[in-house]
Amino acid sequence: MSTRMVTLHGRIVLRANIELLTGLHIGGAAGGLEIGGLDKPVVRNPITNQPYIPGSSLKGKLRSLMEKVYGAPQTFRINEGVFIHVPTNSEEYQRYYQIAGVFGTLPNHKQLTIDVPTRLIVRDVPLTRESEQELRRLRTDLPYTEIKWEAAIDRVTSAAAPRQIERVPAGAVFGPAEVVYSLYVGNGEQLSDVIRLFGSVYEAFTYLEDDYLGGMGSRGNGQVRLRDITVLARRLESGRYGELTTIRTAEELRELDRDGLLEALQTFFNPA
Repeated sequence: MSTRMVTLHGRIVLRANIELLTGLHIGGAAGGLEIGGLDKPVVRNPITNQPYIPGSSLKGKLRSLMEKVYGAPQTFRINEGVFIHVPTNSEEYQRYYQIAGVFGTLPNHKQLTIDVPTRLIVRDVPLTRESEQELRRLRTDLPYTEIKWEAAIDRVTSAAAPRQIERVPAGAVFGPAEVVYSLYVGNGEQLSDVIRLFGSVYEAFTYLEDDYLGGMGSRGNGQVRLRDITVLARRLESGRYGELTTIRTAEELRELDRDGLLEALQTFFNPA
């Protein structure tokens, strides 16, 4: 039996603020059935009652965008009618390495010769303090949120079926969003390849601004803009963590393309 081994060489951290250009709806569970209650409430922190962006929602959206961009086949069924891409063999893993190498594969998949932990961690994103204070001052329909009425119209009789959608208003800012990319190197991989793979994370965020976050984006919800993007990193050497170092600030990233960023990361993790 071949030896299975994974080595951690360090971590790359991307931080950014997420500004809402249109109202955001990421659904949460209703507290109970009430006459005249909300049809679609947003997810909230149960302690502060503030809406937030779940890391699972952000990570799932980034993965979905990458699967669409690279035309990855939808090979794994989550439940009835919901499919995602999971490589079914090592050849497919290599073909869609920029997806599976970042977001991971199914555990104990017998047909895969490369098996490493999921490299990408995506944190929950709270409201910024400034946005929390501003929304608190405003007379919103509910604490921190607005109610948007929608209706399905019968094409023949014009009868309406209205419903209430809760949204975080446009102009609110969540942040800092933080994703942590771990430089796990498995059998048959090189550190330089795993560093270059971080380009897929950076690429996925560029697609997000042209798409939407949360639900009902085709009807205007969830348009976002990324602000104050910063990339940091830390090395792991001789079993000791180094300092978290800023690789590129937001101002520098405006003038730097993806290849330039990856070159800076290669230099940081492979100093002369």
